[in-house]
Amino acid sequence: MSRLLLRLVYNCFFSLFLVLALPGYLVKMKRRGGWGTGLAERFGIYRRSRHEEPQGGLYVHAVSVGEVMIALKLIREWLKEEQGPVVLATSTATGHEIARQAALPGVRVLYSPLDLPGLSGRCLRRFRPKCIALIEAELWPNFAAAAARMKIPMVMLNARLSPRSERRYAKIRPVTRTLFSWLSGMGVQNRRDAGRFEGIGVDPSIIEVTGSIKFDVLTGEKPHLRPDFRAVLERLSSGRMVVLAASTHAGEEVLIARAVREAGAFPLIVPRHAERRHAVVKDMEEDGWQCVLRSSGEMPEVLGQDVCYIADTTGELRDWTALADVAVIGKSFLSTGGQNPAEAIVCRVPVVCGMEMSNFEDLVALLNAEGGIWQCTGDALAATLKEVLSSPEEALARTGQAYDALSVHSGGTSRSVELVRRFFERTDG
Repeated sequence: MSRLLLRLVYNCFFSLFLVLALPGYLVKMKRRGGWGTGLAERFGIYRRSRHEEPQGGLYVHAVSVGEVMIALKLIREWLKEEQGPVVLATSTATGHEIARQAALPGVRVLYSPLDLPGLSGRCLRRFRPKCIALIEAELWPNFAAAAARMKIPMVMLNARLSPRSERRYAKIRPVTRTLFSWLSGMGVQNRRDAGRFEGIGVDPSIIEVTGSIKFDVLTGEKPHLRPDFRAVLERLSSGRMVVLAASTHAGEEVLIARAVREAGAFPLIVPRHAERRHAVVKDMEEDGWQCVLRSSGEMPEVLGQDVCYIADTTGELRDWTALADVAVIGKSFLSTGGQNPAEAIVCRVPVVCGMEMSNFEDLVALLNAEGGIWQCTGDALAATLKEVLSSPEEALARTGQAYDALSVHSGGTSRSVELVRRFFERTDG
């Protein structure tokens, strides 16, 4: 399939989809934030004049919170040696807020333009980057075509492809071959990912195994042992061990909290989406729990027998994790795919997850092989937590094994930076 035909078909379907989805998208943006500046920037309208914008630097595209955290790690490493400007573009209000709060020097944070004809080119002409870094498998036809017209190299980083996605993309191999042909380079997490991308038509000559930025636990920021967080947990836990329910999805809060209670511990809940706070509180209160919300900033004078703490804020998961005795991974019991357990492992916190971890199958397989993780069904969660909490020495040893298993990705961030730098410097010539 030619690039022109791909864009023609894509633009027909995407325009129709946008018309149908726009009302819901506007409601979602208003609820999550980013209604003013965010909406304007999504349509290529900027408050600053063009001469005020940073030009000739690195443009990093990251979609949501997870990708933004990876992007920030990459940018921090990049800025150790590069002094030029960086543009960090994100697609969601939560991701934008995380990027803005990071306040990295010389980094312009904005919302990515919608992938409509003309908007991507307008954005790239404004910033005129020397190179574009795409975090994970985010590649949009109009954006890619605009970059190609301006001769801006694009590099995809931290790329991974699950077996399920490989099977799906293999059915449209001519499309994926054309789409990925816009890339100048691709940094994948491991050799299995390299083979899968080759299988869907990506040119093998552009693929490099750089390791995972996300799993590169020996670089980047370390968690903070925040005294204010510790004081909250000491006040509420009444001397019990703290079990973190990390990045939970609908229904998992009650399931995990019940298991934590049966194990004799205190539940600390961090929902994956902070805006679900009201639904989480409703579910928990209907199950008989007294809920204390981080966003309220209030502490009850009288604590009930079944009290839980809900950290309904964004960007603080790592610091809460550092204070937990055990971390239970959300989206792995009642939802599918799982969440990233690496953050808990870098904090040297024992990790328990459900059986639905398909988005991290390679990592979980590695951790299981090293005995570095506990995996169980929802019905067995209470018994598993009792086992972990009652054997702290064994838990510490197995957590150390998990940390060692992740160390194979050490240097993934710097290797990704070097890959970007090669293309960045070529444009100087």
